[in-house]
Amino acid sequence: MKISRYFLLNKALFSLSFLLSFNLFALGISLSEAEQIAIKSDPAQQIYQYQQASLIAQGSVAGTLPDPMIKLGMANLPTDSFALDEDPMTQLTFGLAQQFSRGSQLALSQKGFNQQSQLAVLQGLARQLTVKKNVQQLWFNILFVEKSLTIIKQNKQLFSGFYADLQTQFSLGLADNDDLIAAEIALGKFSEKIASLTQQSLTYRSLLSEWIGQNAYQQLPSDIPQWPQTLAYVDAFGDGNGGHYALLSGHPKAKMLTQNIALADNGIALAEQDYLPSFKVEVGYGHRLSETAMGERRSDLLSAFISMDIPLFTDKRQDQKLIAAQQIKGQKQAEQRLLLRQLNRQLTTEIVNYRQLKMRQTRYQDSLLKQAKQQVKLLEESYQSNTRPFKAVIAAYIHQQSLSLEYQQLYFDGLKSLSNIRYFQAL
Repeated sequence: MKISRYFLLNKALFSLSFLLSFNLFALGISLSEAEQIAIKSDPAQQIYQYQQASLIAQGSVAGTLPDPMIKLGMANLPTDSFALDEDPMTQLTFGLAQQFSRGSQLALSQKGFNQQSQLAVLQGLARQLTVKKNVQQLWFNILFVEKSLTIIKQNKQLFSGFYADLQTQFSLGLADNDDLIAAEIALGKFSEKIASLTQQSLTYRSLLSEWIGQNAYQQLPSDIPQWPQTLAYVDAFGDGNGGHYALLSGHPKAKMLTQNIALADNGIALAEQDYLPSFKVEVGYGHRLSETAMGERRSDLLSAFISMDIPLFTDKRQDQKLIAAQQIKGQKQAEQRLLLRQLNRQLTTEIVNYRQLKMRQTRYQDSLLKQAKQQVKLLEESYQSNTRPFKAVIAAYIHQQSLSLEYQQLYFDGLKSLSNIRYFQAL
């Protein structure tokens, strides 16, 4: 019994299905456009913008002297008569007082708030990198599912044609009932796999819609980004014995800790100001309403004072405050070293992972897929010569399909690995 011409033609189409170009559609937004939409629509960016503006405003307040105090009152009023012009010491007073901070306390306070505002900017940049990576990962998951659906639908179409051919041959007594049942089971499995992948596609698109809205449900363009800068960095990494500290020091997360160290330095300088005195200046003017025995108006009185606190006993207050500020700086420095070590390890692991994925992709392309194709051909010939059962042919095709899907999984896992590397590159 021979396999029909229809079956052989469709089989050739299936064997090439995993090599189909990704440029099948040109609909919807591109990946880079999706990334920009996700960043612009991310509410977290507004949070950081409001936080930055608030801290700048607080810095302006912290760098300003407190408002002067005005004093209005009456002094030395006799209690026996409450007359304003009876006692020569009775006066209407007007006073003005201004408090001055210690040393450069105001400027340092304002500087501290401005440094904190820069932290909000860096938090926004770090958030953008996370958003871009999330969009890329979901994008590649969807493309993998769509590519798998294409392969399986083509394979199902192939087996549908073969099943129709078997039915004709069975009605003529040229095919066994076992072969017909095996083809029916294979078609059922294809339908189940298509349903499962469709469910995965909807799940990934639902997750992607959090970032880009209804654009997630369009046909995604399947153009694959090239990312030459990332590939060049992976190639230049060598055996991985070096480190990535020069690269990672420019990552927003590392810059945030660098900014925290600068903020701690400012805190130390601010604590040192407590060893300096603070001043308060007061000026008063007294207007007298009484007259002399000669009937002449008494002169008004002017007074001025300077108050100063002197930090003489510093062991319980100023010294401890300075020690606390110095310890905070040490903590931030240790946190930065720890973060850089963690990021360096993660990036090294990701580069090794990407290289392993590329090696496995090459193995599939150079041997496994070719061997599976050769196996299908040999089993077809054996089936035509009635030396192998039809179930063996079906198993060979299913195995070839599984290898094709595994290759696609490795391919898109490689893209997701590159996406992770780009996150560390702050791209």
